[in-house]
Amino acid sequence: MLERISSILALSFMVIFLSSFNLTFVRCQGKVEQSEDGKSGKLSFSTPDLSDEEAHSQFMPEQLKCDGCRIIAYQLYTKFDQFNSIRPSLKYKIKESDYLDLIEQVCQYKYDDYGVKEVNRVKRLSGPGLETADIPGVMQGGGKWPARLMAMCDDYVGEIGEDEIYEAYTKNPKSLVKFEDYLCRGEGILSRCSKFDPSKDEL
Repeated sequence: MLERISSILALSFMVIFLSSFNLTFVRCQGKVEQSEDGKSGKLSFSTPDLSDEEAHSQFMPEQLKCDGCRIIAYQLYTKFDQFNSIRPSLKYKIKESDYLDLIEQVCQYKYDDYGVKEVNRVKRLSGPGLETADIPGVMQGGGKWPARLMAMCDDYVGEIGEDEIYEAYTKNPKSLVKFEDYLCRGEGILSRCSKFDPSKDEL
């Protein structure tokens, strides 16, 4: 029985449904409560409780912009790193058209593997590049989240420029943290994590 419960824990459940004409999905990682006799158990999970703004606004909620910025930083860094890793002879001096194309790919990325999850009673974005991806819980994706992340990416490109973004990467091409600090912990539009950074809180 214990082995069976363990196998249940290893599964991820996905429920797909339509809400307000937006495709929304929920990925669940359940919690097992075992009975005293050890012969039975209960798997339980619940979805995040979203406010009207979190569910319907066209814009990324303020308290989630830091996570959003870190997602954009991760996707940009990953694209740059993958491209340069197979062209070591260029020493990061790639064509302008190449990094323009890489940045465009990130801003047009579907972001369908990201969503919101409640961690220690705090709503957080979750997905590749964030520590919340490894924390058990229920992630609600789809809906407005992909468009919000795409809009954030476009905002960075519009305010900073592609040249500056790629130049920032080349200053510390081996460090995602340094690139994330540049994009998210500076001033102005680059300050999404300067005042409120949930990743610095204990998870």
